[in-house]
Amino acid sequence: MIRPATLARPRGRHRKPWDVGDGLVAATFGERGELLSLHRPHPVHGWIHLSGFLPFPEASRYNPESVRAYRQQLSDPSGEGLKVELEGLQFRDRVWLDGIVPAVIWSGSDVEAWWVPVVWNGLLRLWLYVRALGPGAPDRIRATFQVNLRLHRAAYAQITEGSPLPPTDPWNELDWRSGAVTWRAKGIEASARLYPVPPIPSQGGPGPIRFAWTETLELAGQGADRVLTLELAAGDLPEGRVAPDPWTVQEHLTEALRAFRPEEPLLADGEADGFVRRNLAFVLGCCAVDVGDATCLVTDPVLLPLSWNRDAYYCTCLLGVVGRRDRGPVGQRAARVIRRHLTWLFEVAHRSDGLWGRSHLTGGAIKDPVFQLDQQWYPILELVRASLDWGLGDLWRVHRAAVLEVLEALRARRSPSGLWPTSETPADDPLSLPYHFSSHVLAWRTLRLLAQVERDVRLEEDAEAVRRSVLEHFRIQKPRVYAYATDGQRHLLYHDANDLPTACAPRWGFCSADDPWWRSTVRFAWSPQNPAYFRGRYPGLGSLHAAAPWTLGEVQRWIVGHVLGRPQTLRAACRRLLRVAFDDRLLCESYDPGTGVPKTRAWFAWPGAAMSALLLGDPL
Repeated sequence: MIRPATLARPRGRHRKPWDVGDGLVAATFGERGELLSLHRPHPVHGWIHLSGFLPFPEASRYNPESVRAYRQQLSDPSGEGLKVELEGLQFRDRVWLDGIVPAVIWSGSDVEAWWVPVVWNGLLRLWLYVRALGPGAPDRIRATFQVNLRLHRAAYAQITEGSPLPPTDPWNELDWRSGAVTWRAKGIEASARLYPVPPIPSQGGPGPIRFAWTETLELAGQGADRVLTLELAAGDLPEGRVAPDPWTVQEHLTEALRAFRPEEPLLADGEADGFVRRNLAFVLGCCAVDVGDATCLVTDPVLLPLSWNRDAYYCTCLLGVVGRRDRGPVGQRAARVIRRHLTWLFEVAHRSDGLWGRSHLTGGAIKDPVFQLDQQWYPILELVRASLDWGLGDLWRVHRAAVLEVLEALRARRSPSGLWPTSETPADDPLSLPYHFSSHVLAWRTLRLLAQVERDVRLEEDAEAVRRSVLEHFRIQKPRVYAYATDGQRHLLYHDANDLPTACAPRWGFCSADDPWWRSTVRFAWSPQNPAYFRGRYPGLGSLHAAAPWTLGEVQRWIVGHVLGRPQTLRAACRRLLRVAFDDRLLCESYDPGTGVPKTRAWFAWPGAAMSALLLGDPL
């Protein structure tokens, strides 16, 4: 039986689909319990969905507005997929069970029904739980199940497309046999299965395949249960399946809640604790996905399920601090993900000439072969912080040789100025001048910590050489700021929400909180002189990549407030993030400066993970 004491009602007024996963598969649900997508990693194609999503038009691949419009379709919480309608019952609410598992409630005359998705051991169980509450309850209820799903590779619709993947054959075949419906997509070597269901005619097509059936649930004055199981696999599904009874599903639900529930509150403030726990569950269950003996961290499971080293690092900051604090299953899972993610970074993810690409498929292949400087330093920083800060000191010996290979490849790219050129900004945008400030602050910090784990004074000297080169080439006298980028002669005045190392520079020790250049830089960042500052009722620091204030800008505002000892700034940044958060406590990418309504990306893991890590005391 589902206990009301476990319920946590959502906060936030911005609607989006809700997510649940177990690190093997994840699923996305609409506002009335519709299954919008079941998804998982694929060794060749990166990510596959069983969803009601329409295909992305390939002719629009390089059109940013078309990409944003398509992403908006996928973000619609009233989309199609698999849904149930109950005769005589009205939708009442959607709620969270411990901030981990979403549920939908219907009610009628002396009767209540719950629709609960239970993800367990790579399977999705859809549990319909109907109970009579009094003598007026009906003897039976008609339930109609409507399905409109297709099996396909993720669209990977990017604003700044790097290297599009070849289109795949969209054709799906649907067959029913022995109480199960099976989808097969030969174009991506994948299959999915739904059971138990009554006979369904075989059919095929390039888009979502639609079918439905109706059945009667006998309450007999007490209640009734109905469990549907969905499986999704890369390749063929194995023969043999077991339709579990409701008691088994409830045991799996209990296990799922225990696996993602911290032993104790992580923060004393209930609102902040709920925010942190929800972002933690999202990262652990939906973004950290097992790939063989490793774990890949995708930036989101729906819109753009690729791995960026940058995004993944800030997710591991949250996992690292939780792994140290929580001694129960959640802390153990967090530590396991970091350990396996470092395996993925150094042993699975492909490197070209020793260096990572802009983004990678979950199987390790480089999706966008663009050189970004910061993407090379974040994996090394994650490893040294795992060794120094997160209680995983044995990992340095495991991956030391790979780190030295990366350092050698980076030395070959270093210019006589002591700086490294980069092709793009951390916002994935082209850079007009080759040397980028915040990436060098990151390089300095990584080398400095690397010197500690390697116990090599030469690395400490190299870190200081980087710092001297940065001070020489990026400090401008008029105005007295750190340039965003330079070629050694010219300077770009700009600051972007994606450049967290700039805000963190005093926290990390690159400069002091009183450094006049840093203070002027952050004043410039939140001023109309910065092209990435957006004015309005909800003004803020954003990015020209998506021209609006970004939640990452508020993360930076919190960091700056902490550095300067301004508690009112900390409170203001937290209030803004809660104001623009979705109703599942996750953060968007950008929001409208006039209304505070989320504007781009309903799924974007790293702002919420970074903010949660900061609230728990991690220095990033």
